[in-house]
Amino acid sequence: MADNPLKFGIISDIHYGNGNRTAEKSDLRACFDFWQKNNAAFTVQLGDLIDGKGPEAEENLVAATAVLREYPDTLYHVAGNHCLGAPLDRYLEETALLSPYYTFSTHGIRFIVLHGMDINPETNPDSDPDRSRKNLVMSDPWANLYCGAIGQIQINWLVQQLDEALKAGEKVILFCHFPLLKETSDEPHGLLWNHDEITDVLRHYQNIVACFTGHLHRSAYFKRYGIHFMTMAPFIKRNEPPHYTCGMIEIDDSSLRIYDQNMNELQTLKIA
Repeated sequence: MADNPLKFGIISDIHYGNGNRTAEKSDLRACFDFWQKNNAAFTVQLGDLIDGKGPEAEENLVAATAVLREYPDTLYHVAGNHCLGAPLDRYLEETALLSPYYTFSTHGIRFIVLHGMDINPETNPDSDPDRSRKNLVMSDPWANLYCGAIGQIQINWLVQQLDEALKAGEKVILFCHFPLLKETSDEPHGLLWNHDEITDVLRHYQNIVACFTGHLHRSAYFKRYGIHFMTMAPFIKRNEPPHYTCGMIEIDDSSLRIYDQNMNELQTLKIA
């Protein structure tokens, strides 16, 4: 990979429908041009694509995905809490996903997309472990009602993916809408409800490079267990300092670099 670093685009917390749609479309199209100009292999949308609930959310979902389909290259979606203002089946249909959690591989890296709203205030878990995960919302002040948890079936799938990546000699990068560490969020925004359980799984795998999240509406970073946990700044705050709209991630054998929409280098992180 050293002679051929991988570059991919990244954007978070678009909240389409929150502001002026003409401006939202224009600024998203500028991101498309940026990713194409800089040869992004693909782009990841980190969740909270839309605003609103019920019919308003569905209208925003249809409008947002219509704009995103103008992007001619590959775009991967991560479900956020606002995304499920519309029904999950409609979200999957509009984003052309078969499942809200999935994986893909390129350049010797396995990318794992997690579904942090697997268990949420609207779901009724049918197993004791998942009911306990839902009950975290009543005992943990960081488990806010607008966040969620990863359930047992998805956890089993995650472990399988991590084991397969380790056996295949692949590095791993994860995406989740919700931050997994208190150092990369704050109490008002909260965390994945079962963040401790998931990070306890991750710490056993030395091939995990990074976990990218959104939700916080500002950037944050912390390294734990040799993993770079990065919360990305939001599109919705693009008209406020530091005027960030979207970014680019570049990774080679020794480092991971994060750029803004002007290719200003924001951070360089060393990897093993």
